[in-house]
Amino acid sequence: MTRDRRRAHALLTLLTLAPLLLAGCIRVDSAPEPTRSASAAVTERDALATSLAEVQNAVDAASEDSLAANLERHSLEALVAGVGPEYVAYPAAEPSASPSPEATSPDLVATLTAALDTSVDLAQSATDGDVRAWATTASLVHGLALWAEQIDGAVYAQVPAARALPTSDAPDAGTVPSSTAVASDQLAELALRHDQARYVYELIATRESGADRANALARAAIHEERSDALQALAGGADARTEVYSTLATSVEDAASRAATARAAEDAVASAYAADAIEAGSSDVRWLMDGAYDAYAAAMLVDGWTVWELPDLPGLTQIATTSASPTAEG
Repeated sequence: MTRDRRRAHALLTLLTLAPLLLAGCIRVDSAPEPTRSASAAVTERDALATSLAEVQNAVDAASEDSLAANLERHSLEALVAGVGPEYVAYPAAEPSASPSPEATSPDLVATLTAALDTSVDLAQSATDGDVRAWATTASLVHGLALWAEQIDGAVYAQVPAARALPTSDAPDAGTVPSSTAVASDQLAELALRHDQARYVYELIATRESGADRANALARAAIHEERSDALQALAGGADARTEVYSTLATSVEDAASRAATARAAEDAVASAYAADAIEAGSSDVRWLMDGAYDAYAAAMLVDGWTVWELPDLPGLTQIATTSASPTAEG
């Protein structure tokens, strides 16, 4: 076969195969495209971001007078900024031309309950440390929003009790573990904060009568029991004392006593929340419950407002400590 005839034959073959190649009926073997999958950290972050987006939708639909919604509004902007927005697979996709059913407003309590379960699970199981930290903060915000919904507008019997985050699998409230990876000095600090709160409530009780006095003593007993358990777990030197330095003006009238009680609970909650942010997966739940219990107790005290809560519980305390001139570098 001459060169011209071979060239003509090759051209004819190419013209014959061209439609098949273009139609994809004949595949030229090549290396397969690598399968891409999101990392665990990305998947975890997206799960948290999605739950925050759902909470945002429910909050947007809620009444401006809702205490639960306002508590979430207090924190959501900072939470979303830290976690990042919800992932949208096709942000430029055209909306469907077919009519859709009329949208209904999301139920705030149901949405918060689902978001709480998601964030608590991620706080305990996420492989990425940043996701665990943000999930821990989100857990406290959602849990306290649910508590706000429970007490908002109701004549609530302010009987002191130990409380735990209201997840679908909530453990016994106020439980101190029999063993922990939390450092002894941190445990001792928690024990001290509880003991200081115990003293505050005992002091308040001396200025109260009736149900108010009984409630102050009951809350003091809760703090005392938890302080003893934490100190036993910490071991070592005991820094607690029977009395602590307190200004007389801090308990001179009802308003000052309420402010002093709220400050004592906030001191306990802040210590727990900061420890929970940095804790391992086996310890984060009981630390979150400790923070929740103290914050929830403060919310029952006269004069409490949403603005007394940090917008990012735990993270705010750590950032403040890190920025302090006396903090270790």
